[in-house]
Amino acid sequence: MRKKIFDLISKIYGALMMASFFGGLLPLFPFIFALIVGGDLAEKISVFLYDKYYPWVIIVGSIALVFGLIAMYIGKLEGLSIKSVGADNDKKEDK
Repeated sequence: MRKKIFDLISKIYGALMMASFFGGLLPLFPFIFALIVGGDLAEKISVFLYDKYYPWVIIVGSIALVFGLIAMYIGKLEGLSIKSVGADNDKKEDK
């Protein structure tokens, strides 16, 4: 049961992180368009992306981070501990 929950939360984490990544990449094209056009239209495009769009991308990324931490806790992963680093080194030395 724990493995199924871990897999489900990991998939949710992956989907949200991918959405956040592409959500952050997507405004590249409007910014390039704004650089080409210039003037008031460029300012409106940039302000819209900064005020309305990027806060949502940051929220999605933050929610993804929470799901990732929950998945690590449920899966009993210790990716950021000294103990996990030492375990990898011991396995390499045995070979």
